[in-house]
Amino acid sequence: MTLFNNPMVENAQKSMTDEQKEHYKKLGEDMYNHVDFENSEILSNIDNSMKESGKYIYLQVRSGLHPSYLEDNEKEIMLEVYGKEWYKEFGYNEKDLSEVDTCTPNLVKD
Repeated sequence: MTLFNNPMVENAQKSMTDEQKEHYKKLGEDMYNHVDFENSEILSNIDNSMKESGKYIYLQVRSGLHPSYLEDNEKEIMLEVYGKEWYKEFGYNEKDLSEVDTCTPNLVKD
């Protein structure tokens, strides 16, 4: 018995809808088309959906959303798509990823 010649796997496949089978087929193709198993290398670690997500998040930050309001997974996407210091392009520093600087300038009284 192998992984693919397995009664449990066969029963699971029989119980799936055509849409589910197509979904798993696409997942498998995506995985195998992005990995060189002989050389243990990832061929492309950023898929189109991640790039699109990165563009959307980029536009949000460019439009004024403070980076600290991004969810952790959104920050990870920005890191993957735009690099380690992506926030510098918008004039932010690393501290801005976790908090909003609420410091106000000292007011001089006459």
